[in-house]
Amino acid sequence: MTPAEVRLLHAAARELGVDVGYGAVDRLARFLDLLALWNRRIHLTGARGLPSLLRNHAIDSLAPAAHIPKTGLVVDVGSGAGFPGIVLACLRPDLEIALIESRRRRASFLREAIRAIPLPAARVLEMRAEEAATDPELTGRAAVAISRALRLDVFLALAEPLLAPHGTAIAMQTPRTAGLARERALEHGFRLAARQDYALPGGAARALLFFDRGPPVS
Repeated sequence: MTPAEVRLLHAAARELGVDVGYGAVDRLARFLDLLALWNRRIHLTGARGLPSLLRNHAIDSLAPAAHIPKTGLVVDVGSGAGFPGIVLACLRPDLEIALIESRRRRASFLREAIRAIPLPAARVLEMRAEEAATDPELTGRAAVAISRALRLDVFLALAEPLLAPHGTAIAMQTPRTAGLARERALEHGFRLAARQDYALPGGAARALLFFDRGPPVS
């Protein structure tokens, strides 16, 4: 990353209440360089160049970092090119994180990113999320299930069996889809516990939605 891009990263992180130290910047730079390289050969994201990957994907993936617990399993459902899972692991290399991705090329990229950065506590599960929801190593274990890629109702249905009794599902959505959060939560046995709105550097609006199994909020 250029010095200007590092400054942008730090400024965006401060807005989100996230600490990005020197080691994290180095890991994120390795990840984005690798992603830009792979993007020349196979289509992993719509954004191709590093500046666009930083502004539209990596910075967005910083948003949930302040809400990830110090211990416990985190499951990124439909990790794709590693957003937010690889970014969270770059910030927290101690984080036990399972990246669920069914598409072989994307899973191969995620494995290479984990090896090259390196991220020793992260692992890739090349399977459909429906399969992961019945995997005895995952079922009922996740402190956090998170997704940036899935439709809200789909994500909540997949997250429910993965979560530990007091676990949290975090959905990264646009404000338009966030408007359906309370209704979707009830349909899947959750409650909408909190919502955090934020904006990307270009001004695009985003929302973090937090779901748990507590009593409904009036």
